[in-house]
Amino acid sequence: MTETLPPLHVGDRVEDRGDNGATMVVVGKQLGAAGAYDVDGWGTVADYNQDYPSDDDVIEVVFPERTTADVDRLERYAYPRSRLALVEPIHDCDGGEEGED
Repeated sequence: MTETLPPLHVGDRVEDRGDNGATMVVVGKQLGAAGAYDVDGWGTVADYNQDYPSDDDVIEVVFPERTTADVDRLERYAYPRSRLALVEPIHDCDGGEEGED
């Protein structure tokens, strides 16, 4: 049985399911399938993440520090979606009225 994962949005805080020590922030999503997304000419995201499906969506993340003032200056890393666990969403997606006029 396949686990249903919540959608991720830019700004969400996530963790690596295999190493939950570092907090990451989503900065890009739906960049293609892990098996087709090239990592700087060194192989695909699927090549680096063989324990995860090659058809997973690629999610781009950064590793900000408490003092990070500009995430655009941080190096971006591509992960298969199923490797990431949602820690804290940036948006209220439970159907509440927050942000509605």
